[in-house]
Amino acid sequence: MKTYSKREILKNNFYLTLETQVVEMKEKPYKVALGCALGIGINFLPTLGIGFLVAFLIATLLRVNRASAAATSLLTGPLVPVMYALNFVVGELILTPALSDESYLEFILRQYSIILRFGNIQEKIYSFLDLFGSSFLLGAVINAAFFGFCLYFLVLHLLRKYKTV
Repeated sequence: MKTYSKREILKNNFYLTLETQVVEMKEKPYKVALGCALGIGINFLPTLGIGFLVAFLIATLLRVNRASAAATSLLTGPLVPVMYALNFVVGELILTPALSDESYLEFILRQYSIILRFGNIQEKIYSFLDLFGSSFLLGAVINAAFFGFCLYFLVLHLLRKYKTV
């Protein structure tokens, strides 16, 4: 008889619970898909690390699946730096601001280097405000809508396909 460690037991219980929640879900598929769309959309916006809570609260207000909203936000959390860079690119493509002779890639790298560097707090605050300017926020809104829309239809398709099997 094979013995299992506590970690293996917890891991197996986690996957079993997750599978049970998805397979035996009593929620309508469109509500689950809307929760997922909300969860990924929130991560494109600067929520200062509490995106999953914001997603959960908004899902509660909109009466969509709270668990899928919070889980999607948590699972896509490690992609936030990539999402923020994409926000810059999309916002910049639309606004085409006057950044003097500096390329947009140089602008993004300069902003991230200022934030990650130790030193003058006033410079960091101005850099933060510059970083989350109109280009970033416009890109965030467009990306949140686009990726939320795409994930909504993907999840809806998968849930309908899986439930009919």
